[in-house]
Amino acid sequence: MASNTPYLVREQPPKALIYLLLVAGLVAITYAIIAQKLLIAVAIVCLPIVILAVAYGFQNPYFVYLLYATYAFFFTTISRYTLKVKLSVGLDIILVYLSVSLLVVFYLKKTNFRLKDAVNIFTLSYIAWIIFILLQLANPHINEEGITHGIRIMILETFVLYIIASIVSNSPKVLRNGLILIGLFTIIAFLKLMYQRYVGFDSSERYWLYVQEAAKTHILSTGIRYFSYFTDAGNFGTVMGAIATVYTIIGFNTRNRKFAIFYLSIAAMGIIGMLFSGTRGALVVPFAGLALYCLICKSIRTFAITIITGLCIFAFLAFTDIGNGNSFIRRARTAFRPTADASFNVRIQNRKEMALYLKDYPFGIGIANSIPKLWLKQDLTYEEGTLPPDSYFVSIWIQTGIVGLVLNITIYLVTLLGCCYIVMFKVKDRYLRHQLAAFTCTVFGILLSGYTGYAPGMPPTNFIIVAMIAFVMNGAYIDKQITQQKLTINKQ
Repeated sequence: MASNTPYLVREQPPKALIYLLLVAGLVAITYAIIAQKLLIAVAIVCLPIVILAVAYGFQNPYFVYLLYATYAFFFTTISRYTLKVKLSVGLDIILVYLSVSLLVVFYLKKTNFRLKDAVNIFTLSYIAWIIFILLQLANPHINEEGITHGIRIMILETFVLYIIASIVSNSPKVLRNGLILIGLFTIIAFLKLMYQRYVGFDSSERYWLYVQEAAKTHILSTGIRYFSYFTDAGNFGTVMGAIATVYTIIGFNTRNRKFAIFYLSIAAMGIIGMLFSGTRGALVVPFAGLALYCLICKSIRTFAITIITGLCIFAFLAFTDIGNGNSFIRRARTAFRPTADASFNVRIQNRKEMALYLKDYPFGIGIANSIPKLWLKQDLTYEEGTLPPDSYFVSIWIQTGIVGLVLNITIYLVTLLGCCYIVMFKVKDRYLRHQLAAFTCTVFGILLSGYTGYAPGMPPTNFIIVAMIAFVMNGAYIDKQITQQKLTINKQ
């Protein structure tokens, strides 16, 4: 009999089918346990949860974006413990999933997302880099690996992430939830750091250190460089420096006292993590970030406090020997006395050789390629090797030449200038302005650290850069929402 109800009736699956699936699942679990195939049993148990999560993600792109952020932070940890490589393909899979999720909600017209948010200085300036990379594919020195990396990472993955981040990062709620989420990731990183410090490295970490020879750069005569769950101490230190900068600025400029305590606690963890990483280049993140913050904060009081604090810390590290008994302070201090550091002098010499070699390659030697060099061994024979790129921007220089390096820096510079303009002139809400200023200044610091380390091109640092810039690009729209919320409250 036909239903006369005016409402839509959702067809339920037959009960027999549900019971059949349930029985099949129980039989499969029983078999897996008897056969001691516990991994299969766990997979079967988790399968319904995975199916529900995937279905939910198609209706909620925010959830998938959170999933992407989580995987960006932790997939290198999974790689270390499973000894599996190339897990970065998971980022591509989630990115495709996120793209499809956005298309679904746009098609169903059940969204507050705006496609026009994807058009900004951030995404438009990157088109110039895409064109340059496409031209690089014609470089006679490029190999098959370079072509794959250029198309997959430099063009598709990065550009799609730029667009999606610009669309999704569109509200005060998303901004607040993002700060809380990264704060939770920081707590996990800090707890892992404390475990490494006071309990020791686990078996997987020892394998990485001593079998894969990471100990050469992490177990030093001056002390241990801790890395928590990150790829290495350099990446860990840079991320912690960024966390310290962002959460310090926001912590002192937050209405809610509970949130202020939370943010400042996360900032303290970031400072400790940065020092324990022993990454001298990470110090540029808070110093450069706070320097730019002084210029765009539009507050004489904040400017004065920040300048005085920064100068005191700089004077303490650069002109005194106080605290040299602490290995972390002693190593941090060498960042301000680089000529006395042997590794710094080796870098300078290597870069001189690179400059000489690249003189004839203004467009670089090809994506994913390295500069060849004969290295003198202890037995006075020579071994074929390469000149190692010691940082993110040096790697760009080698692969794409001086032309590519200048273009890459110009794109970042234009984007940062756009961010500064939005923060200073487009955002009226005081607290939001400080939040977006913190993001802009931290991105500036991270990019400067790219002169001494790889972090800006590595996960999760590269994701952090994209996420923060995306929020700033939507600053005016988020500010408008805050204004409307205030008006609604006042009317009530």
